[in-house]
Amino acid sequence: MPGSLFATSDLHSSFSENKRIIDEMRSESPDDWLIVAGDVDDTFSKIEKTLSLLRSRFAKVIWTPGNHDLWTLRDDPVQLRGVARYQALIEMCRYSDILTPEDEYAIWPDPSGPMTIVPMFLLYDYSWLAPGTRTKKESLAYAHETGVV
Repeated sequence: MPGSLFATSDLHSSFSENKRIIDEMRSESPDDWLIVAGDVDDTFSKIEKTLSLLRSRFAKVIWTPGNHDLWTLRDDPVQLRGVARYQALIEMCRYSDILTPEDEYAIWPDPSGPMTIVPMFLLYDYSWLAPGTRTKKESLAYAHETGVV
């Protein structure tokens, strides 16, 4: 009998309440897997620290990024942006033996039959408007000016 397959998202590990929960997260069996579906934190080092901690506690960790993981804050020592940041996160995960959307899909050995786990990383919808903007064009320009894109 395999372990259990768990999933979580929006860990935002910088928040003390969330950090406490993360610190208490443990697998129930040495065969447990964990899917982490984005928004681990806002800085590269905190993402790495949290994912590495979880990897040390689960047989397999599968990560896909959220928007917070891909942001580059001004005070983040890792100032990579866009594709370069994403690729650096992928390399960090590979170094820590964490699966990503760029890796071969994992097969969970469920008793009812194998399940393929597909960590999907999709483009964002820019149809929403940033505060103080009135059009999609203004909103996207604002995102570029503030370093979000």
